[in-house]
Amino acid sequence: MRPGAHLRRVRRRAVRRLRRRLGLVRHGGLAAARWADRSLRTVRRDLPADGLRTRVGPPPDLPAAGLGAVEAVLRRRGATCLQRCLVVQAWLLAHGQPREVVVAASVADGFAAHAWLDGHDEDESSTYRELTRVPALR
Repeated sequence: MRPGAHLRRVRRRAVRRLRRRLGLVRHGGLAAARWADRSLRTVRRDLPADGLRTRVGPPPDLPAAGLGAVEAVLRRRGATCLQRCLVVQAWLLAHGQPREVVVAASVADGFAAHAWLDGHDEDESSTYRELTRVPALR
């Protein structure tokens, strides 16, 4: 056996397992993950200057089941709730599910802000007071 062949085989297996677990093998997940990564970088760049007017480009023509890969990338890259909402909102809109981003704040125990997608994420309106909504626009 050539030197390092065993290590390469072990790495390949680990990568395959990770792709399977994240849903990157099925449903165009790898393309969805790439789009999510690029979109998150765009949102992080544009959000400070554009605020809630920040727009995310549409995803490639992929099955809606790729949402799991999109969510996995956003979790792994440490997206904030607002960044996550803007990217997922664009994905859902492209798949015929327009959702509004709800931006809210709470002053109980100090100031805290949060964002979620209305009708997609868990409703946090009992804890937070709604400030504004960002409609899904093409």
